Amino acid sequence: MTASRCSMRVLIVEGEPATALLLEGMLTELGVSQVQIAYDLGDARDALGLMSPDLAILATNIGQDRIILLAEKLRASNVPVLFSTGQAAADLPLEWSSPPPVPKPLDMRMLNAALCSLGFDSN
Repeated sequence: MTASRCSMRVLIVEGEPATALLLEGMLTELGVSQVQIAYDLGDARDALGLMSPDLAILATNIGQDRIILLAEKLRASNVPVLFSTGQAAADLPLEWSSPPPVPKPLDMRMLNAALCSLGFDSN
């Protein structure tokens, strides 16, 4: 099943403001219509009270144990989760290795490939 990016709602949970804004800009350039940024887990909880995301992009720099708990909650709500990390993909728990995380520094081609692998096309 594919979904159009033009109607997509993405929640970014990223502790580094510059990285979050860069990711938001890349998503917008790739055709995503709505992006909400949360700089910590409290902001993420608030954002989830206001929106139902179609995708969550979570940075592991927030604290891997805590971000995994958020990822589990999102997955239980049928929200696909994509991790963004400066660490090796092997550092994530095995059950979170697919789809592969988007590595930092961020690259738009890799982000686009990750979106496509999750069924979000560019139409």
